[in-house]
Amino acid sequence: MLVLIRESVSGKAVQGRLFLNDTFIAYTLENADKVIPDGVYSIENSVSPKFKRELPLVYNKDVPAKRGVRIHVGNTYKESSACVLVGMGRKGDKLIESAPAETMVTMLCRNVKKMAIVEAVG
Repeated sequence: MLVLIRESVSGKAVQGRLFLNDTFIAYTLENADKVIPDGVYSIENSVSPKFKRELPLVYNKDVPAKRGVRIHVGNTYKESSACVLVGMGRKGDKLIESAPAETMVTMLCRNVKKMAIVEAVG
């Protein structure tokens, strides 16, 4: 199972980290005004109508698949419409090396079917 831990909010940027079986995978970034609720989500790769490529689709009973919440590339919170952006590094409120992170997470999600989103305790 993937686990996204939301660590901090800076302005409208929600920063986090994505783990697979307790192993760090990528940094995450979301738009604070549009984040999906904490919880357990199903993940299913499919071709995104918007991005025209295979991407992980994140959904559950509260966030239906037809809403189109994806894990994809992006550098700032402004590029997220409730989606989870991924990157290999961070510089302040921006993600860097987003394309290789998207590729890696998409490949992992061919075999991983669940993701939990939680707020950091601290």
